[in-house]
Amino acid sequence: MTHQELKDLLPLYTLGGLDQESIAEIERHLAEPCNECTAELREWREVVGVLSLGLTPAGPDVSVRDRLMARVREDVEAKAPATLQAQAPLPRSRWRWVTLPLAAAAIVLLIFGGLRYRTVMREAIEQAAGTATTRALLAEEQKKLAERETEIQRLQTQLEQQQAVVAEKIQSVAQLEMALAEQQQLVSTREQELASMRKSDARQRASGENEIATLKATLARQQETAVKSAQELQALRAALERQRVLSDANVREVRQLREMLSAPEIQIEPLRPVKARDAARGHVLCNTDRRAWLFHVFNVPTPPAGKEYQVWFITQKEGPVSAGLFTPDQTGTGLIMAASPPQLVGKVSAVAVTLEPAGGLTKPSGEIFLRGAL
Repeated sequence: MTHQELKDLLPLYTLGGLDQESIAEIERHLAEPCNECTAELREWREVVGVLSLGLTPAGPDVSVRDRLMARVREDVEAKAPATLQAQAPLPRSRWRWVTLPLAAAAIVLLIFGGLRYRTVMREAIEQAAGTATTRALLAEEQKKLAERETEIQRLQTQLEQQQAVVAEKIQSVAQLEMALAEQQQLVSTREQELASMRKSDARQRASGENEIATLKATLARQQETAVKSAQELQALRAALERQRVLSDANVREVRQLREMLSAPEIQIEPLRPVKARDAARGHVLCNTDRRAWLFHVFNVPTPPAGKEYQVWFITQKEGPVSAGLFTPDQTGTGLIMAASPPQLVGKVSAVAVTLEPAGGLTKPSGEIFLRGAL
């Protein structure tokens, strides 16, 4: 049999109305595998499951079957194209058990088809209405991404300048060490000359001792300068490491932002203030495929001392689950990336932002500042 013929027999296969030969051929076709027929079979089994909840099983009635088969044949002959009428009819053994459940299944399928059409049309209208908002939010995020890349370039320039300063300091320390070695050699030479001059008069001895004392003082000052230069070098190296860590963090953050913004499955929802008079706003970006979240808020006031803003996932089973902490910059802008909460806590239905003690809490204690429904 062809693929379409096998697909047409799936309703009877689900109801158990085929002979063993047809059943074996359908099962071999499903095992190839055939994803389309597998999905079709799953839908027919769901329909049969629904029918089993509302109908009482009854044995096949010969007269009902004959009337139903005659009606089916009349409909097929009246509506089918001439090319299909020329085809050989299916073996009678494949229609060996067609009863009232099959007719009820057809009615249920018509009802489900209408409901699904209305649902698809409603979703298409809602998606078209949200396209403009989504494009505007994506354009804003792309602008923020360009600003972040500019900031990274500035930090990299500063990093190169710091590296040049460190190189100069290293060279300066090397020169000081060379001068220190030369001074030590000179002191050793002077001490040898002093030993040979001890046989001279007192004035020459005093002069030599004074010169040695001066050289020792100079040596001490140079040693002190070398110590300070070494400390300065260590501080510069620490600052350079902090700049490198900051630059790496910014690069990772920009890479994650670019991946989220370029993903086709991204979802964007607004964050609105609970109190209408508050100017704070924001939005949340969710990449369900990578299980990543981005919270972006702006016009947020600076928190009081000892306080931080905390972001929450509102889940179906555990309620609020912490997504992380943030402190806005001078412009009132805050940005935080978070991974999806564990699946054990249930589906995330909303997100919220509250003001909590520094370090955060396991559950919110303050009023909700921003909220967004998913």
